[in-house]
Amino acid sequence: MPKSTTSKTTAAEAEATDTSTTVEHDGITFVIPAPRNLPLALLEAEDEMEAVRLIIGMDKWREYLATGPTIGSFQDLAVKINSTSVGDSGNS
Repeated sequence: MPKSTTSKTTAAEAEATDTSTTVEHDGITFVIPAPRNLPLALLEAEDEMEAVRLIIGMDKWREYLATGPTIGSFQDLAVKINSTSVGDSGNS
């Protein structure tokens, strides 16, 4: 079972240790899986919104939408997620 940490984990650390990271945004804690544990469907995501939904899962996506987010809030969330283990999985 994957480990989880509340501290920011670099992409290389997350991949090497199979560790998820957490992101705090708009009062919600999002758990971002280690790169190897991301859903395969992410590779077929056609836009950033779909990718974020897949990464955080539908329950957290619904919780986030309930906050009435703005486009700017979504952009901030996407940047936070991309700066975690998702941002550089070594698959470039």
